[in-house]
Amino acid sequence: MQCQALTGTCRAASEPNPATGERTVSGVRISLGEEGRRWTLVPTMLDGKVESFVALREDAAYGDNLTAVWYRKTAHADGTESWETKAFAEQDQPKAIRAVKDALALADSTDESWPVAVAPVAATAPEALVKGVLETDALAPLVADLDDPQPLVEMLEGAGWKAAWIGPLEGVAVATAEPGVIACPQTAVLAALASGVDADPSGGADAEAVAFAKLQTCWSICLKWTWEGTPTCTGCTAIWTLCGTGASDCPAGYAGEPAGSGRMDPAQCAVLCWFEGTLNCAWTRTNTKRNWDCTRCTWTQTGTTSETIYSKSTKYFNIGGQCNMPAPVACTCPASPDNPNPGCDSPHQTQRPAGWIPGPPC
Repeated sequence: MQCQALTGTCRAASEPNPATGERTVSGVRISLGEEGRRWTLVPTMLDGKVESFVALREDAAYGDNLTAVWYRKTAHADGTESWETKAFAEQDQPKAIRAVKDALALADSTDESWPVAVAPVAATAPEALVKGVLETDALAPLVADLDDPQPLVEMLEGAGWKAAWIGPLEGVAVATAEPGVIACPQTAVLAALASGVDADPSGGADAEAVAFAKLQTCWSICLKWTWEGTPTCTGCTAIWTLCGTGASDCPAGYAGEPAGSGRMDPAQCAVLCWFEGTLNCAWTRTNTKRNWDCTRCTWTQTGTTSETIYSKSTKYFNIGGQCNMPAPVACTCPASPDNPNPGCDSPHQTQRPAGWIPGPPC
């Protein structure tokens, strides 16, 4: 009689689209704006370079305020680039993200990279956004004619209008009171942000420094922003329960098996032992914050994830070259699967870390 223990795992593959290149969602987050008007930028990548930014409102919206804006880059034949700005009229960020996912044909494996869950259905198509209001808005012509629409658009936001003023990304908002100074255009600000992510995909201090330097070529200015680096797993532990001995939600057909006996698989001459586990992982990331006065600080945060995973131990056996059921006593289930600690490379890790500490030191 011979027994072998083999591990059964499954991985959700991330397959690039051969027609468009590999599209992914970056782990970098860029936070912009003041209290009450904070936005988080989530970069989407095409072959390792920023293709677009999805801006998600952090603070609660008032009235019909816009909560999701999409900036998408277009490369032209003459080597220049432009950015198209669209906003979602619906105040449903998960549905907006779904619309972006569908438009870019992002793989399901990228769902875990967004800061909010991806909805099963998409929002209605986004509309062009012009200086903070939708192009179809009755006030759009008036706003478009203003040299500095910020006061009006912020007033509309405060009144619950379907508007969104994301200051640094509107170009004119980075101007000072200095007479005659022309602010960097929106394209320059977005290009600077993209250059930082492209230079350092981890979003560390180098990424912020590259973006800051790029912005200085347009105009000497400091924007108040915080760059959150891509989370890195530093270690995981798992606690296992054999299905049929108290596990709450094991794969269908296995939870009712007699404790310790596993499930017989005559076709494979095997005993399948399924386990439910709690996978606890520790994470770290490096953040960089810059203030209006150009002071800058970098610090490291730690966060955690905890999720339910499943794994099995498959025990093959034979007696005299034949498969005799039931399995011998020596082939009953062990106390844990053959890979008891999946670690940071676990294919089941799907949650974004939370509870980041400490806060910024500057």
